[in-house]
Amino acid sequence: MQLKRKAKRFTEKIRAQAAKLLPTTKGFGYEMPPEIKVVEIYFDQKGHPAQANAFYKYFQNANWCSARGTPYRNWKLLASDWLFNYQQELKLEKRLRTNTMFYSGF
Repeated sequence: MQLKRKAKRFTEKIRAQAAKLLPTTKGFGYEMPPEIKVVEIYFDQKGHPAQANAFYKYFQNANWCSARGTPYRNWKLLASDWLFNYQQELKLEKRLRTNTMFYSGF
């Protein structure tokens, strides 16, 4: 008969030591709101550095809350959605340009 493993419990002393080791800069993980520098680095890594400022301003004006007033928890998820929508917009513009060039020849 196998015994179940018990979950490890951390003492307050260990938690306090771990808290000291965490970075003091906000935005590296999922802290809200992130710092603008961290957002710029993220967008640069994704290949669209020009979108970082627009993203940050948009959500800063919205106070990092949804339209219903619910605060966002993960800015990286918002950023990935922002980039996906931006890429879809670029594809649509390209498609529309090629269609107008094609149909203008008739």
